[in-house]
Amino acid sequence: MKIAIGGASGLVGQTLLELLAQDPWTKHQVVAFSSERSAGGEVLRGGERLPLQPLPEDPPIGVEVLLSALPNDVAKRIVPRWRDANVLVIDKSSVFRMQYDVPLVIPEVNGKIVERSHRLIATPNCTTTPVAVALKPIRDEVGITDVRVASYQSVSGAGSAAMDAWAAEERGHAVKNSPLGATMHRNVIPLIGGLDEHGHSSEERKLSRELSKILDLIGLPVESTSVRVPVAAGHGMAVEVGTEKDITPEQAIAWWKAMPGVVVHTNPGKPPTPLDAAGNDDVHIGRVRRPISRKNALLFWVVSDNLRKGAATNSLQILKTWMSL
Repeated sequence: MKIAIGGASGLVGQTLLELLAQDPWTKHQVVAFSSERSAGGEVLRGGERLPLQPLPEDPPIGVEVLLSALPNDVAKRIVPRWRDANVLVIDKSSVFRMQYDVPLVIPEVNGKIVERSHRLIATPNCTTTPVAVALKPIRDEVGITDVRVASYQSVSGAGSAAMDAWAAEERGHAVKNSPLGATMHRNVIPLIGGLDEHGHSSEERKLSRELSKILDLIGLPVESTSVRVPVAAGHGMAVEVGTEKDITPEQAIAWWKAMPGVVVHTNPGKPPTPLDAAGNDDVHIGRVRRPISRKNALLFWVVSDNLRKGAATNSLQILKTWMSL
């Protein structure tokens, strides 16, 4: 196939190129598109240099798939045009995720909803994906009543401009109008995105809405707090899940060990960290325990690489699922 990448110069786009240089994707032709500002340069797909072309309003002849890592404002304009031109669009933006007629997919959680006729499939937020993977067997086995999450999100989740701002701060430079909203050097920022009228951030609202849709538990109570931390790659989530029936840590660990793409860290003194997840596609789970003051609930820690399983890897897994139909 001829696969286009939208936003190829960004961090997710670069990760897509890295993965598309590996088997089984090497046999496919790849074209790289970016904004007018970045166009004219080159990007690497393994050892292959690809020209960065300006993103056209309509798909070039022969392109069958668009892996979109476009900003929301661009995706809102471009994605429907490419979809309506019969291109399969797998979109990382948050624009279409909650539309009733757009499947929001994590293949190992709800991949069965993908149909060959689909021309637009959304991939979730980078915190939603690992949490949903971890919750799936619990939902299947004992049922879920509520979810609480505190996320500790790496700087790469805010994009390359945020990484540049943080790097400048690390070198001792003051950064005005940082995309992170506050100083990141030796700091944590307990706010990601804008606030609604109730004081919940857009990042927190994404997790709540997307988990309910992906797990097919409409109205599931989900509460979260999102925090930016000075880590290059890898998001960590502290999760508390309420269950309809009693659950033990041993049961959950056994279910997770049976899932492909999940690594369970059973040594309580060595929980997984962002460094364990960086550069691989696995969802890492550790610190599994019961709450002290609550029955029918479980506490655990989840880490994954936000640029891979949280973004690029999930997009390619969706494409692979679609191709297999």
